[in-house]
Amino acid sequence: MTILKFIAAFLFIALILAGCKSTPPTSLASKARDSIAWIEHQFKTCSGKDCPAPTRKTLAVVALPPVRTEAPPPIAEVPKVAPPVAPSDERVTATVLFEFGKDAPSAAGQQELDRITAIAAHAKHIELEGRTDDIGSKAYNDRLALRRAEFIRSWFLNHGVAAEMVVRAEGLCCYLDTAPTETARRNNRRVEVRLVIRQDAVNNSKGA
Repeated sequence: MTILKFIAAFLFIALILAGCKSTPPTSLASKARDSIAWIEHQFKTCSGKDCPAPTRKTLAVVALPPVRTEAPPPIAEVPKVAPPVAPSDERVTATVLFEFGKDAPSAAGQQELDRITAIAAHAKHIELEGRTDDIGSKAYNDRLALRRAEFIRSWFLNHGVAAEMVVRAEGLCCYLDTAPTETARRNNRRVEVRLVIRQDAVNNSKGA
């Protein structure tokens, strides 16, 4: 009985092995023998001579769709503001000449004083410096130079000039002409007038 079972088992195994040898190769095994190549702009399977010859550029490069990059929002341009310009006051200078030994202007000096008085009405600051020639003592010429500067100051006040005024004076000093001649002495007998004109007054006068 045992021998019969052994023989039956042997025959069963032999039949199974014979059936496996007669089974045709599966499609999966066939596909495993095929190659994959880039054909007609796409990946395809091929075998043997159907596969294209490999080249140095045979790389499976797939054309990716273009990446849409959104442009950053435009930056608003900051308006250019011109830097503020500080108004520059206009400065005017004049020289009023005086008679020898007197604190009253000469004829030419009076004409210059009349001209500068109209401008002084728009001034915000006035400096007056009295001078003398080289004749006489230091003490006498200092007093004479001061009287000449005070004369111009009083003249401006009497003609409605309301600007701040600074008076300085010194005789035997600061000559315009150092030559020992009467012409030089006549030029040195003077009051130097310096005016600082308000900017708005300058603009109005130019606009007119």
